[in-house]
Amino acid sequence: MITKKILAIALVLTCGLSRVSAGTTGVQNQKKEAPPEKSTVVILPIVFYTPETKLAGGIGGLMAFHPPGSPAGGRPAALSFYAIYTQLKQFSAKMEPEIYLQDEKSLIKGKLDIEQYPNKFWGFGENAPSSGEEGYTPRIFSVEVSFQRKILPKASLYAGIQIAFERLKVLRADCGGRISAGAVAGASGGTVAGLGFVLTRDNRDNIFYPHRGDYWQVTTVFNGKVLGGEFAYTSLKIDLRKYIPISSSQVLAVQGLLKAVGGTPPFYNYAKLGGDNTMRGYYSGRYRDKIMAAVQAEYRVTLSERFGAVGFVGLGDVAPRLGSFDFARLKSSIGAGLRYRVSRGEATNLRMDIAYGKGSSGFYLTANEAF
Repeated sequence: MITKKILAIALVLTCGLSRVSAGTTGVQNQKKEAPPEKSTVVILPIVFYTPETKLAGGIGGLMAFHPPGSPAGGRPAALSFYAIYTQLKQFSAKMEPEIYLQDEKSLIKGKLDIEQYPNKFWGFGENAPSSGEEGYTPRIFSVEVSFQRKILPKASLYAGIQIAFERLKVLRADCGGRISAGAVAGASGGTVAGLGFVLTRDNRDNIFYPHRGDYWQVTTVFNGKVLGGEFAYTSLKIDLRKYIPISSSQVLAVQGLLKAVGGTPPFYNYAKLGGDNTMRGYYSGRYRDKIMAAVQAEYRVTLSERFGAVGFVGLGDVAPRLGSFDFARLKSSIGAGLRYRVSRGEATNLRMDIAYGKGSSGFYLTANEAF
């Protein structure tokens, strides 16, 4: 889910909102709508300070609801979001909807990102040195939407298309660095436009806090000038997850992740290691290259009706080619966290994690699980 890579002070405000159900006609044997179910709104007020932003604040959260006509006990639609504004007039806003329609036969997922926010670049490769750090500030508008249809109901298999568009402009870059010198592709920004395909198998028992089941997704996107972009490259993402119940209150979650790009992408769209979901403990993009692969596991335990705890580990790295990984020097990640359940109905958790990597660490506060 969504978070900034900073230490945030947040309060959680939750409320249940009753969904208004459509009236029935009263005709005998007509298929009935699901009974009204409560929606859940989770709001996270955020206040923080960093040297790059000065004082900053905003809100983030999650909305879960059941669209009209949803089957009883069906999966809810979800909308995660946040918006931040800083003392230096920087801003960041993101929104990610996931909507099941037609008795879960159709799925729409999306991502909207609008921001002008400082970022960092260390170069490419598994050995990018800390001394190579350079700061830059991009202005970004990006949108990504996938339309999927269930093609094998018994296998919970969806297939569809994905459309992606991104417009980025580099407003500022540290003097003397590769970005300011124009030594990397996309140093001044540019437009990326892509069309691709997505295949998803999802038989998890809960989309927010799975206790058993699988989630497999393969996405490939072809970005090119014929679609209106300035860069020609292909991206591939393979995301494989397994949820293994240990007991009624314990679950082991395992994920294997591969990201790859081919062609000439802009430097900011290389495969990245790190962030709040993958290899926590590393700044997102601290290491980047044409290939990123990672394996991580998380042990989750419910302590009470509201509270839980997790412990997690990960191994991963980046490389220019799939055969170039040095498995003897993989980077590691380890950490632990607390969970606070803000919605009993949808098993929605507030996530607070602390993680350590190779010479780095991170604190993460957001909603829902990392994977």
